[in-house]
Amino acid sequence: MKRIFSNHSLNVFELTLHEWPYNTHTHNFCELILVKQGSGYHVINDTRFPYGKGDIFLLTPEDHHRFEIDDITVLLYIKFTEQIFSEKQVWTKSAWIDSNNGFLFRSNMIIGSIIKNEVDSSRIFYLSDMLLDEFRSPSIYSRELMLELFGVIIIIVLRHLSVELQDSKVGKKESEKINNILAFIRLNINNESKLTLAEIAEEFNISVNYIGEYLRTQTGKGFKNLVLETRLERAYVLLRKSTLSISEIAEKTGFSDASHMNKSFKKYRNINPSSLRNSKK
Repeated sequence: MKRIFSNHSLNVFELTLHEWPYNTHTHNFCELILVKQGSGYHVINDTRFPYGKGDIFLLTPEDHHRFEIDDITVLLYIKFTEQIFSEKQVWTKSAWIDSNNGFLFRSNMIIGSIIKNEVDSSRIFYLSDMLLDEFRSPSIYSRELMLELFGVIIIIVLRHLSVELQDSKVGKKESEKINNILAFIRLNINNESKLTLAEIAEEFNISVNYIGEYLRTQTGKGFKNLVLETRLERAYVLLRKSTLSISEIAEKTGFSDASHMNKSFKKYRNINPSSLRNSKK
């Protein structure tokens, strides 16, 4: 799969497309995509769903995607790398950036537009248009202004992403930690070597003798059940939304084969995976 690279910490532009000119690809940067006009389907990590005017997508370096365009589509792109966060002095000194910017560069399970609130969506479109104008016609203090506009956009995005991860049963610090662990499990769901208590303990600086108890305390579930539920949930989404075969979905979600996945669905969800393919919308 092709990987597209950018040497710029921030790049802003607009495209009008009648058809998608690129193959499925990944990036070395994050990409915020705003749909200003058009409709069709967006395919992210093999999950296919409709898009339309007003949608906002966040792609990380771990994501691969393509658009299937039905109507003329206008997309506003904000591409950025981690380097952008070091340009703003107040960010580099802030705990906010330490606890939040890493999340922007991790895969997530959000299907469709990341912003559901119409007011905040309108704010992002308005600020992004300002950012685009400044990027196209730079003047004195343009970089400073662009950093401020970008910062407000990202804060609004993070506010909505954090809601997706909020866990009212634990404190903020522990909520961030457990959600990062769950994100790590989702990210590595088909990588058996990463899905061990020892690997997770090392990744998150937790005692290997305590990590199992910690996960059970914070989630109410044992490690094996967490991994299995994550596999089932990811497979469920792909069965409903993707065009992958059942065998391909089993491979991508870490099951040993299609038979193993079928048995797991029947045992733990009382569902036949084939029925999910027949009920796709």
